[in-house]
Amino acid sequence: MTGFDKLKANLMKNEEFERLYNERKPLRDFIDELIELRVEKGMTQKDLSELTGISVPNISRIEAGKQNLSYQMMYKLVNALGGKIILTAQANNCIRLSDTAAEKLQELSKEANVSPKEFLMNLLQKASEEAIKV
Repeated sequence: MTGFDKLKANLMKNEEFERLYNERKPLRDFIDELIELRVEKGMTQKDLSELTGISVPNISRIEAGKQNLSYQMMYKLVNALGGKIILTAQANNCIRLSDTAAEKLQELSKEANVSPKEFLMNLLQKASEEAIKV
């Protein structure tokens, strides 16, 4: 366990810290993905600023988690980077597929002549039936 992990474990013993940590985790995850997408595209904060009209200091504060974000601001940033925003009230029920896996799912569902959702539901049904047989 790293020093950071030990510190986090100790801090998580405090109920107020744990509540705030969990409350803000989705925003931290969004910011991490935003930075990852910007870097993947080979863009600097200045490049993103020029595309969006958002000042470099504001982008810096956003990426540092020091500025509140509206949905419009989130959309503007993600759209400029060619990404997508997915909002859900049931995040624990979501599975994030890699681009390769999503493409394969599209191919397989097309071959089976069903929607990707139906394909996955059928696959899960078969897997659960197999698990019961064992």
